[in-house]
Amino acid sequence: MKTDGPGLTVQSRWEGGLEKAREISSALGIRISNEERVPAGEYRIVVFEHGVELWDEFSRKHGMPLNFRSVDLRTGTGSLSHKQPIARAIGRSARTILDATAGLGHDSFLLACLGWRVHAVERHPVIFTLLKEAFLSIDGDVQISPVIEDRLQIHNQDALSWLSDPDNPDIDVVYLDPMFDAKRSSALPKKPAQILRRLVGLDDDVDQLFRSAMNHAKSRVVVKRSDHDPPLVEGPSRSYKGKIVRYDVYETRNMIDG
Repeated sequence: MKTDGPGLTVQSRWEGGLEKAREISSALGIRISNEERVPAGEYRIVVFEHGVELWDEFSRKHGMPLNFRSVDLRTGTGSLSHKQPIARAIGRSARTILDATAGLGHDSFLLACLGWRVHAVERHPVIFTLLKEAFLSIDGDVQISPVIEDRLQIHNQDALSWLSDPDNPDIDVVYLDPMFDAKRSSALPKKPAQILRRLVGLDDDVDQLFRSAMNHAKSRVVVKRSDHDPPLVEGPSRSYKGKIVRYDVYETRNMIDG
């Protein structure tokens, strides 16, 4: 995994957020900024009374909110439909999912809202901090909390280590959404994909992660791909296509009896 990236700072634009800004500064070893504008090539974590946002040089009054409020929580006509490709790829018989490349957590959150118990693993400390802020925004949200309940857990850990730890729970499905070369299309929306590429780099150990996932998942491994990119590994059992992405399913045949 390449980790070179742009500069990162933190700022509070709310007096009550100074302590949170100091905590983020200390945890990531980044400076607290008092500048009005974000310099070119830098990202800034900005604490507001309404929540936390990620700003770049083009942000003026608003940045990218670090929460899950953009997800349509309606059943049937909204995001919470088991007929959509991601849900069909996971399968109704699954109970526990490992999102091994959680990133900013959108898919983890969606899967938890759909009823699965999800462990979201993100190894990069900066991305995990952004994920954690989004996760913390769930608490007390009167619309989101009743839907997700306690089904989502986040972990700042390498997925290979998480999978090999015998103390961790059995996993029915491992979900992978790896970051590839910027010259190739991404299965992520444009803005999050750009942020993850610049801050994290590429997942150059995804082949090893896939093999480990196949060895540990009880039921299947699901890989999210852009719809016109080749499979990560040839010969998926089946695929489910959306408008711009595809979910390739690899059956593992590791089902544990009883």
